[in-house]
Amino acid sequence: MGVHGGQHVVFDFAGALELARRLWGLADGVDTFRGKRDTAATTALRHWQGRYATEFRSSVTAEQGSDTHLSTAMRDDARTLAALWSQAMAEEAKVRYADHVTEKKQHRGFFHRIEDAVFGSDDDYGPEPGPFTVPQPPAFTATGSLPVYD
Repeated sequence: MGVHGGQHVVFDFAGALELARRLWGLADGVDTFRGKRDTAATTALRHWQGRYATEFRSSVTAEQGSDTHLSTAMRDDARTLAALWSQAMAEEAKVRYADHVTEKKQHRGFFHRIEDAVFGSDDDYGPEPGPFTVPQPPAFTATGSLPVYD
């Protein structure tokens, strides 16, 4: 096993999931507001006719499309943040595991190191960290925690 520690991941793990939750909530707000605006526009246009009614209808239609794109983009960004959280957690867990293995190997005696070089190491360093499941909306709850080694 060629385990090599690297640089620790610089990522705001808690902040990313909080931002994902907020984006999802804002997208819900946009959708709710759109529903209220649609109802108000329908009421306004019920008996309104003429050039200004046509212009208003056109504006409402354009706004509906923009609202839909905005809420969709916000939800996509929230999902992307959750996926990045998962990737960053997995990478940081690997770095911590590699540091743990390196630390254990460095504290072995000279003869143990020679034995390891010739016959390989039979030490149990614990299980290697696996992948982290991507947190799901709307709660975006963390699906795991980073390992802590002695």
